[in-house]
Order: sequence, then structure tokens, then C-alpha cells
Amino acid sequence: MKKLVLTGIFCFGTGLAGLTLACEAPSEKPDIPDPNTAETPQMVKANNDVREYVAAQTEFINCSRMSSAQQRREVRELEEFAAEFNEAIRIFRARNN
Repeated sequence: MKKLVLTGIFCFGTGLAGLTLACEAPSEKPDIPDPNTAETPQMVKANNDVREYVAAQTEFINCSRMSSAQQRREVRELEEFAAEFNEAIRIFRARNN
């Protein structure tokens, strides 16, 4: 999964970085529903929200004038957030199977 996130960040970021006119940080991270109580529509909405956030954050990382250390820190935080959501998805799927 880590390779997938990094590949997605690289591919998506390099493709959209040139199209960006303004470099703005995305809004706050979307909430991840409790996988033990969430219903399918909630998880689908969360999945869409997380994908949009990851794409927006990736675009921001690529267009901002952060130092390399700051970029690595932002990417690491994004990977941790994606891993947290993926774990919630695994728990949700296990509960519903």
C-alpha cells in the first residue's frame, strides 16, 4: 500500500502541478468513521473524502515552496493518514463479511 500511495502521489502530483494557478493547502483532514459502527454509505463517503484530501494535499506538496525536509514530513503524515484509513477499511470489511 505504501508503494501505491507514493506512486499515486508522484504521478498525480506531477500531472497537476503545472495546472495549478494558486498553491493552497487543503482544508482539514476528513473524519474517518468508526469502522465498528459505520454503515456502508458512511464508508463510501469517507473513501471519497479521503481520496479528494490526498489529491489536494499531494498537489499542495508539489506546488508549495517547502524545503525537502518539510515535504518529506508532509508526505509521511499523508502516508500515516492513508494507512489509518486503510486500517479502518480492513476492520469495516472484516465486520461485514
